[in-house]
Amino acid sequence: MDKLSAALTIFVISGVFIIFAGMALAKYGDEIAEKTGWGTLWVGTILVSVSTSLPELTVNISAVWIEKSPGLALGNVFGANMINIFVIGIAALIFGTRNLFGNQGRETQVLVQSGIFLVAIAAVLAATGDFKLGPTSLGGLLIGAAYIIGMRAVFNAGRVALVAAEFEPAPKGSPRKAFIGFAIASIVVIIAGRFLASSADDIAEVTGIGASFIGVLLVSIVTTLPEGSVTMAACFRKSYGIAIGNVYGSCAFNVFVVTIADLFHDGPLLRAMEQAHFVAAAAAFLLMTMGFLVIRSCQTPAMPLARVLTPAIPVVYVVALYFVYMTAK
Repeated sequence: MDKLSAALTIFVISGVFIIFAGMALAKYGDEIAEKTGWGTLWVGTILVSVSTSLPELTVNISAVWIEKSPGLALGNVFGANMINIFVIGIAALIFGTRNLFGNQGRETQVLVQSGIFLVAIAAVLAATGDFKLGPTSLGGLLIGAAYIIGMRAVFNAGRVALVAAEFEPAPKGSPRKAFIGFAIASIVVIIAGRFLASSADDIAEVTGIGASFIGVLLVSIVTTLPEGSVTMAACFRKSYGIAIGNVYGSCAFNVFVVTIADLFHDGPLLRAMEQAHFVAAAAAFLLMTMGFLVIRSCQTPAMPLARVLTPAIPVVYVVALYFVYMTAK
């Protein structure tokens, strides 16, 4: 078996493990939230989004620490955000824009704005020049601080809504089995992520396609399949808040991964940004903003025309992939 065939085989096998482990993470994360009484607010925005984003975290750490491929990691970050919005756009077309994006509270808007702001911070710092600060960098610190502040703002907005509705979620049994299942699934993701990053780097080397495009396309598709499956499952259950929280919570966490991966990289990770990464970052920013405008159009009569952006989301994603490919050649 030649090197390319071996790399593709390992890529597919590790991808399958990540998909099923990611789905298990979402299932057990949902169960933990229910049995601890943490409520649906954190199911979408924190627990499910973070658990389904563990593949991105594992792959990116492996890419920068073991494979020495920061281009692969950065491509995965922005590529994952692009495809997350692509999935929510497809879901809106299937289940109805108003059904999916309507009836969203203030916490959803705060979450969406936080995700968009994090992408903007990463792109601006990469363009202006990041520098190292101890074991991390200025960019890593700012992104980490922005993520924590943003998630706290989401939590506070959600608590205000619960108080206003005079509702407090109550625990529903022991979460012990759910925590065990969550831990096992996490270990599977960590191990499979190591092999996924290695095989993706080999594919980029053998084919001559840039690691940045491999990260934006192949790796991001595999690592975001858990988010996609959870989003569609939530829509079928008409849990539209969980679907949006999962997508934009994952987008925010994906950028936060830069802060963590920075600790394993020799020098600021954002300094490794290439032209293709900037294109992917701009596309992620545009797609996330389009999603936000659609949400606003369903909540205010002043922006009804923004709803037509829904069918444009998949088109923008495909066009952006083309430009990433052209700049990565």
